[in-house]
Amino acid sequence: MEMDGLSLDQLQVFVTVVEGGSFSAAARRLNRAQSAVTYAIQKLEDQVGSELFDRSAYRPTLSDAGRILLPQARRVLDDMSHFRASARQITRGLEAELRVLIAAMIPMVVLTPALVAFRDAFPTVQLRLSVMPFSMAMGRDMPGLSPGEADLRILYDVLLPDTVTYHPIAEDELVSVVAKSHPLAGMGVDLDGSALRDQLQIVLSEPQEAVQGEDRRVVALNTWRVTDPAAQHALIRAGIGWGSLPASLAREDLATGRLVHLGGMKQYRQPTPVTWVVAHRRDEPLGPAGRWLFDRFAGKSS
Repeated sequence: MEMDGLSLDQLQVFVTVVEGGSFSAAARRLNRAQSAVTYAIQKLEDQVGSELFDRSAYRPTLSDAGRILLPQARRVLDDMSHFRASARQITRGLEAELRVLIAAMIPMVVLTPALVAFRDAFPTVQLRLSVMPFSMAMGRDMPGLSPGEADLRILYDVLLPDTVTYHPIAEDELVSVVAKSHPLAGMGVDLDGSALRDQLQIVLSEPQEAVQGEDRRVVALNTWRVTDPAAQHALIRAGIGWGSLPASLAREDLATGRLVHLGGMKQYRQPTPVTWVVAHRRDEPLGPAGRWLFDRFAGKSS
C-alpha cells in the first residue's frame, strides 16, 4: 500500500472531525468549506486503503480502522507540534543543555515542581543536576561558583560574593534531633554541653577532612562525617548518633515520634533558620531556558 500522498493536513482534518463530531463542525473549526474537509478525509482513506468513518448514520462514527489509527494520528500531530516549538526555540538561542548545581541537604521536594514545569516547557533541553558537597555551598572558596562550572546554582544564603545574582527560593530551619531510642532523648532539660560532647554526632560534611574553624553546630568530641543528607538522616534515625537536619526532612519522623527534638541547651533547642537561593554568575548570562528556570525557582511568573 502506497502512502506517498499522506499529509499532516489530512491527519489534522481527521482528528478535527472526530473532536467536532461531524464534517460540518470540523469545517467551521478549520475555517474551510465542508467539501474541502470531505475531500481531505477521502484522500486519507485512499492512502489508508480503508474507510475511517461509518457514514450510514446521521453523524459519522469511527470505523474499526478509524479507532485504531486515531491515537497514532494524534501522536504524529503532537510530535510535529513539539518539533515546530523546538525549531522556534533553537532560532532564539535555546540551550542544548542546562547545568544545575544543588547544595547537599536541600530537599529535592522544594525543587521538583519547577523541574516538572521545565520538562514540559523545554522538552528538548537536557538537564544535568549535580549535588555539591556541603561546604561548597556554605562558602569555602566558593568552588561551586567558579566560572563555567554551572549555569544555575541552588545554594544557602551564606557568604555569597557580589559576583552572583541570586533570589530566595524557600526558607527552612535546622533542628537538632535524635532517635527516640537514643540516651539523649530522655534527658530533656537536664541535657547540657557535656552530654552532647560525649555522644556521637552525625555531621553533614564534605569528602575531605574538615578545616578547623569551618564546622557549624559541631560540638561532639566524636563525629561521623557523611556527604549525603539521606545517609545522615538514616544514621540519626537508627539511633547511632544525634545531629541537625532540615525541619522539612525531619518533620514526618518528629510527627510519628521516631525522632525527638533535643531539649536543654538553648542553642540546640531553638531551630536555626536557613534560606536557599537560586544563583548565577553575573558574567555568565543565562539563555532562554536558564532564565525561565531561574524565574520559576524564584517564584516569578514564566
